[in-house]
Amino acid sequence: MTVGVTTHNERDNITVLLDRLLRLPKGRILILLYDDRSDDGTAALIAKHPLFGQENFQAHLADVNFGSPSIGRRYIAEHATTPYLTFVDGDDLIDPDALAAAAERLRPGFDIVMTPFVLRNKINFVKEFDNDRPISNSTISRLLSGIAGKIYNREAVFLHAKDEIKGRSEDVRLNMRILLAGFDRVRIEKIKPFYFIETSRKSTYSKNILPKELSARVSNYKVLKDRYGLDDIYLKTLHRNLLEVVQRDPTLTESERKMQRRTIHAAMTFQFRHVIHVMRDLSGLGTRMRATPAMIQAADHREIRHTWMALQGSETHPAVKNAQRPSDEQASCSFLDQCHFAEAVVIVHDDSIKHFPISIQSRLSRLPVVQMRWLPLMSARPKAPAHDAPAWETMESCTASRIVCANGPDVALYKQCGINESGTIKRPVQVRSSNSYDVRENKRFSYVMSSDGRPEEVNFLVELARVMKDRELAPLHIFAVNPEQAPVLEELAARLMHVGALEAAIVEGGLASRSAIHDQARIVILPPWGNDAGDSILESFSFGVPVIAPGYVPGAAEIIRDGEDGFILDEFSPQDVAARLAHVSLENYAALSANCFARHKEFSVEQYLTSIETIASDVARDFPGENSLPIVDSLHVWDALETHGAFPLPAIRSYARRRVFRLRGKAVRVLVLLRVAEPLRWIKKRMTSARG
Repeated sequence: MTVGVTTHNERDNITVLLDRLLRLPKGRILILLYDDRSDDGTAALIAKHPLFGQENFQAHLADVNFGSPSIGRRYIAEHATTPYLTFVDGDDLIDPDALAAAAERLRPGFDIVMTPFVLRNKINFVKEFDNDRPISNSTISRLLSGIAGKIYNREAVFLHAKDEIKGRSEDVRLNMRILLAGFDRVRIEKIKPFYFIETSRKSTYSKNILPKELSARVSNYKVLKDRYGLDDIYLKTLHRNLLEVVQRDPTLTESERKMQRRTIHAAMTFQFRHVIHVMRDLSGLGTRMRATPAMIQAADHREIRHTWMALQGSETHPAVKNAQRPSDEQASCSFLDQCHFAEAVVIVHDDSIKHFPISIQSRLSRLPVVQMRWLPLMSARPKAPAHDAPAWETMESCTASRIVCANGPDVALYKQCGINESGTIKRPVQVRSSNSYDVRENKRFSYVMSSDGRPEEVNFLVELARVMKDRELAPLHIFAVNPEQAPVLEELAARLMHVGALEAAIVEGGLASRSAIHDQARIVILPPWGNDAGDSILESFSFGVPVIAPGYVPGAAEIIRDGEDGFILDEFSPQDVAARLAHVSLENYAALSANCFARHKEFSVEQYLTSIETIASDVARDFPGENSLPIVDSLHVWDALETHGAFPLPAIRSYARRRVFRLRGKAVRVLVLLRVAEPLRWIKKRMTSARG
């Protein structure tokens, strides 16, 4: 066997390597060294070394620098007289005894003999191999990458060492050329490593990534893939490594980094094929997104596979074909290990990802993550303030690459907080085939109580019923979906009786079906406050029932077109609502119904899944190799304001809440702690001064 050494400007390393080469047995191993015109004194050290005068050593000190080891390897293969050769770079080391033992094991008839090597004190070798089928998915990445620990057929190197490209990945191109030329008699030897690399020489500069060379390498690999029945594992590994180089390159601006990533993606096109939905409770998702059952069913028939990974609730959806249960941790990990970040994206529907086992969390976080911001970012909690609670609640160690919101104000807030990788998506609703709305039969003015049944709502309903009675409108039909609201309903009935408006309101509690709200409804009146109105509006629209809603409630302005399929009111007092309803004719209601029923079809489950797939595909294409955006659980506005003394009296909380939500609806909501708390303190001070 011949040991070929290629070197350039290795003054600090060459003597140590030559000392080790000196210990090799002279009779069986030849040493050929090619110096690519070093100008740092390397050549002088070679000439002075004891190995220089030894009969099994030859050195060629080039007059002109070529700038690549390929010319040196071609020279070594041309002048070698042994059937096998191995290569060592000038800054690497060899174990003489292990190399001599490897040479003793060599037999005729092989083109590449692959052995372990050591990188930074860690042995690198293929995990699985079968010498009856040495070129496989388990070995191809190691077989193509690097020269470390490889022993070559001299003829294969002589014919294919020449490389006109100077730069990154000469070793990969050499190995690929040898295999493509048919020198594919590969032997894998699990022996003691003889090749040692102290530090990785992987380029940290993306300028060395050449688009044409990369495209050619991808094209060549596809030939090998078809020839040996391989998958894309090598391309996926290469893809990840190149993105890492671009991400860590300190010389690039962010726009240049993005352009480089797109260049890599263009050269290594992967077919996007997988969306992984992560949630806490698959059955409970329907309480926030009522089209869930239809969405799961529709997803089963799409080209892109949708997988549902829930902590619980999967058993309530036996029809879900692609469900991964974290309780079977091994199966879930095996499934995620097969997902590549150019082909699969994780959709996080809630904060459940932090409750998954660590093994699953780590695998999910390696893929691009999209956070679905269905519930409003601004959270109003009525409980006593926690004085150590932060304004922003984030899920520690959880990050995303894109944030998708259900409404525009949340997008605006994210941007005002410096997070620009966000956008909106149309909600899904189960599309109905026909509109059963009949203005002569649908006579109810329906109102759906908010789930928490706050005292302010009772005041609003009592006043609304009284005003509607004064204007001689039909009675207000109040529905309470939450069975736990019985005490609130009792208080409401007592208050209605007290003001003489009991006959002006009909109260129904504990509904078994939400469709009862819409069967005879002429219009649905939304509460003047709430977290999100989108699903309720779309559900009403699917029955052909128009909606009147406050413009500051998130989700309303994005769906309702004022005067066309419903009404948006900036001021949502009982007087304003009643006044608007008093001026709507039966003909207007018929037109509103036709328009809102047509409108709900724009929010179909199919369009939602298509939008999800488009967003996920874009995220996968632009994925930099790691997620970087914090996943925000919620922004507890009232805790932040109360903690910093912004609310002097509990009596103004209801009014302030509505005013803040109105600002939010107009996309003026900003960093609340800094931009709301301080003005409120100023107002408090002025009010105190005025009273004085």
